[in-house]
Amino acid sequence: MIHYLFSYKKAYKHLIDIDLTVPTNGDKELCFQLPAWRPGRYELGDFAKNIQKWNAFDENGNELPFQKTTKDCWKVECNNTSSVTITYNYYANELDAGSTYLDENQLYVNPVNCCMYVVGRENSACQLELEIPSDYKIACGMKMNGDGYLFANSFDQLAESPFIASNSLLHNEYIVDGITYHLWIQGKCKPDFEKVKADFIGFTKAQVECFKSLPVDDYHFLFQITPYPSYHGVEHTNSTVILMGDKEDVFKTKYDNILGICSHELYHTWNIKAIRPKEMLPYDYTKENYSKLGYVAEGVTTYMGDLMLKRGHVFNWEQFIKTQNENLKRHYENDGRHNLSVADSAFDTWLDGYSLGIPNRKTSIYADGALNMLMIDLFIIKYSEGKHSLNDVMTELYEDYRNSGYTEDDFQQLCVNYGGLKVSEVFNNHIYGTVEYTKTLTESLSYVGFELVKTNNSSLSAHKFGFISIVQNGKHIIKKIQNSCEAESKGIAVDDEILSVNGTAVNDSKLNDIIKDTDEVVTLEIKKRFETIKVKLAGGDFYPIYTLKMMDKASDEQLILRKVWAK
Repeated sequence: MIHYLFSYKKAYKHLIDIDLTVPTNGDKELCFQLPAWRPGRYELGDFAKNIQKWNAFDENGNELPFQKTTKDCWKVECNNTSSVTITYNYYANELDAGSTYLDENQLYVNPVNCCMYVVGRENSACQLELEIPSDYKIACGMKMNGDGYLFANSFDQLAESPFIASNSLLHNEYIVDGITYHLWIQGKCKPDFEKVKADFIGFTKAQVECFKSLPVDDYHFLFQITPYPSYHGVEHTNSTVILMGDKEDVFKTKYDNILGICSHELYHTWNIKAIRPKEMLPYDYTKENYSKLGYVAEGVTTYMGDLMLKRGHVFNWEQFIKTQNENLKRHYENDGRHNLSVADSAFDTWLDGYSLGIPNRKTSIYADGALNMLMIDLFIIKYSEGKHSLNDVMTELYEDYRNSGYTEDDFQQLCVNYGGLKVSEVFNNHIYGTVEYTKTLTESLSYVGFELVKTNNSSLSAHKFGFISIVQNGKHIIKKIQNSCEAESKGIAVDDEILSVNGTAVNDSKLNDIIKDTDEVVTLEIKKRFETIKVKLAGGDFYPIYTLKMMDKASDEQLILRKVWAK
């Protein structure tokens, strides 16, 4: 049995002391590996940068010789010893849904950040001992063993089991089909638990009905609530961590966001935790795990997570349409859609998948992936005359590839089998190509009595002059410029600062308020890295907004297929 001990002395210093004890089993040397990334975020995290001290000892407390062989692997010489204990500390001062954090109020750990494993013994059982105040409760998907320790049957299960220990945890639960779903909340808020449980039961039932069973024995929603704006979620085998914050109570100000992210993360219990690309079965924690199937892992989950809120009678049509409009906005405001396909963007998440990156380089496996799944779902519904949907694809994927992993061909062939030639065209043109979406979206939506409506962007700088800016430290910084617009041709670029419009300074003003009072031709004062320029621009029509709208008069067939879509 591999034993981890977590303790700390001064919580305000954010340093966790970790002891890892393992029997040598006669081995002359052992290698201790810290993961370089965490599942759910396909980029290197290099967690070893948070380790301050590292030592190794035998069963009698004598120091053992060791050397660091890579950035995050240590080799210990252990000849003639029965066990090895390594001791190290981990700096835990980052609070998001995938990090590790310690302060006077809580010990919050994602074990994949800070727990090492013995190379070659990844499948060994392990236990976690916590030296914490006696009044602390523990929120975690792991079970307690007879010694009162958290228990995992392998490192993979340990890595997938975040926990919060605190004396201020709120707890409630609900049951669907005999399975208990726990709601753990750390942070100040006043949730209406009866409403929360009713809504969670709605989308949970919709998802379980799709797959016919939950692949785990119980499930835990771990909420980290912050008193400042925040939004993040990470899925795990039988739990998820949700970071959500606002200046006011998020269960009042951001309740729809909470529902959306929780439905998304629960759907991951099947899609990516149980149904995994072959390249990620098993996970290799030491390096990148390349795959083009991010459009399935995140695209399907984004789309189906929102759809399950509609099918579970948690969202009405207006709320569901809003989620799809957000995906459309992200797609049409990103000229990277002309450059890199969704599949290639998935492969490249390991480079810059979670940042804006260089201008117009890539698409989003979330928003663009979801739009592709929307189109595929509607083509399947139409082709099968309402007998099948994308849900049948995911159910078959779950039943046939749960233990073996699936390939790109496996997923594409399943979709085409259910949806025919039109689905094949979506893969060729949009998932593996960069063909414009509008025509295909319009056709697929028409089958269920919806249309794609084009309107002007509410941002006047985007609509009239083709650039989108954000305010950073009181400065208006340009972040996007539409290809081939006049602003681009006259030398304005991403990361330039807007100083004034027609001589009016913009530092403390909203850009929209200034532009709405200007003529069709404006003079912008732009600060570049080494110089300031003045540019005269004529108004145009850029960055249009596309939204979904129910047709005023839908046919009987469209209404029938719409009911199939929404269940």
